[in-house]
Amino acid sequence: MSSSLTPIKAEKPRPQLLVRAVEPRDANDIARIYFQATQDHLATFEHFLVTAEERTRWVTEHFGKFPLLVAELNGRVLGWASLSPYQVRPRTEGIAELLIYIDRDYRRHGVGRELMRAIQSAARSEGHFKLIGRFVAHNDVCRMLCHMNGWREVGVHEKHTLMDGRWYDVVLVEFLISENFK
Repeated sequence: MSSSLTPIKAEKPRPQLLVRAVEPRDANDIARIYFQATQDHLATFEHFLVTAEERTRWVTEHFGKFPLLVAELNGRVLGWASLSPYQVRPRTEGIAELLIYIDRDYRRHGVGRELMRAIQSAARSEGHFKLIGRFVAHNDVCRMLCHMNGWREVGVHEKHTLMDGRWYDVVLVEFLISENFK
């Protein structure tokens, strides 16, 4: 008994998305992606990363317990995620605030998912027990990203941020890292 098999054409290897720690050379790409989010009304509550000095300073402030990661494909930075101290009084150790932004040409391509997983892993390794985030309520992609990665919505601030003369609601989310609760 013989069978005829059609040879399967070998696929070209697909380029791998690399998620890595930030380097000073990434400051301009981080600012570019952040600026896109402000243009697209997906962010923000403040405008930072405006001057070259501010970008460089902000990038160099993120290390250790509060990392800044970038997602890169073939040398191009497609997105970034950072943890920053959660600003409450008194400050609570173990809680960090997440920022995550994706180049508009690469949204809905898995970049956010990979960055989210990497930053959650970094937070776990650094001993954080909770991550929090805020984003404009109409950002359905961010809502889905959070939901798919174990985050939960804990509230909505109505008419919380003013962008281009219009008030927007802001969603509050959190991610618990139960193994780090002491």
